[in-house]
Amino acid sequence: MKGYLVKLYPNKSQAILLDKHFGACRWVYNKMIEISQKKYHRTGKSMSGYDMQAMLPKLKKQYPWLAEVNSQSLQIVCHNLADAYGRFFKKQAAYPCFKKKDSHDSFAAINRSYFCGNKLKLQKISAIRFRGGDRPEGAVKKFTVKKIAGSYYASVLIDTGIVPPALQPPERILGIDLGVKDVVVTSAGLHVPAPKYFIFSQKALKIRQRALARCRKGSKNRAKARLRVAKLHQKISNQRKDFNHKLTHQLVANSENQAFAVENLAVKNMLGNHKLAKHIADCGWNQFITFLNYKARDAGKHVIEVDRWFPSTKTCSACGIVRGKISLSERQWKCGSCGSEHDRDRNAATNIALEAGRDFAFDCGGNARPVAILANPVETRKCA
Repeated sequence: MKGYLVKLYPNKSQAILLDKHFGACRWVYNKMIEISQKKYHRTGKSMSGYDMQAMLPKLKKQYPWLAEVNSQSLQIVCHNLADAYGRFFKKQAAYPCFKKKDSHDSFAAINRSYFCGNKLKLQKISAIRFRGGDRPEGAVKKFTVKKIAGSYYASVLIDTGIVPPALQPPERILGIDLGVKDVVVTSAGLHVPAPKYFIFSQKALKIRQRALARCRKGSKNRAKARLRVAKLHQKISNQRKDFNHKLTHQLVANSENQAFAVENLAVKNMLGNHKLAKHIADCGWNQFITFLNYKARDAGKHVIEVDRWFPSTKTCSACGIVRGKISLSERQWKCGSCGSEHDRDRNAATNIALEAGRDFAFDCGGNARPVAILANPVETRKCA
């Protein structure tokens, strides 16, 4: 399965129909929450997705405008809500809440939706022009149409039928240290400075947010100002996503990198640091690791996670001695035991690669002994 995202360019009548789909799906979702709550308080039993789906014909008679949209999209809403309740009762997610207008507007379609050249045909909507990259070959399984910052997008799930290559025991492991100053530092010596898209856009964002604050609530000018702020946020998000896509592709496409070692960071907990939260969020570490995982899997390469409590920064990668506390401002340090001089981030990346190699060798019964890829291409160090 592969996801494929395209940007839609509907005309005025098509945009109205898409907005009707968003509104109807949101209304059905909220209505089903209301009905489910009443039934649960009355009987103590929850409703399944099929119970909600069975109520749709009755609602369509009561509210004829529901028949203007794709019936399958409304059915999918019912099953999505049932899944949300299921996750809540399993304590995997919060209680489903009512959806607000213009907040995560989306609807899904499965049957009678297909690509037609450079246009996308959705049921009850004429073919919509789109633009995107190279479309994967295969059977289309599902379309999800979204509206983000006034623009329309379609996320397409395609069954390519391609089986990823089997994972082979790696001989070389690249250690990756994620940071704030340099977003990625590898054990091979690659330093990638943080692009800081949000930081560089703060001035423009400040101007647009102040203009929004001056507008009267409920006015048309406020809606326009709100859209300008949303578009800037979306631009920052797109820049960060593009950067992470290109960086992960560069790492995975390198044939020397047979496996990757990263720390399993608790990014959500780290955002509690009010001094660094803005910079950590701007780096997009979670997105980077997500992209690296799926691209490495498609290439038949390993991504090995190292425990977040492993002292990668404080450990000397030459002799293994762990020193005391190191301040954030200390970018270079010298080992008091062996005298080796270390770059803070490159030393951490090397230790992450060595620790991942030890973990991998232990899981394989000691048969596989991968080596860490270091800054000197000739030099490699045993991981176990």
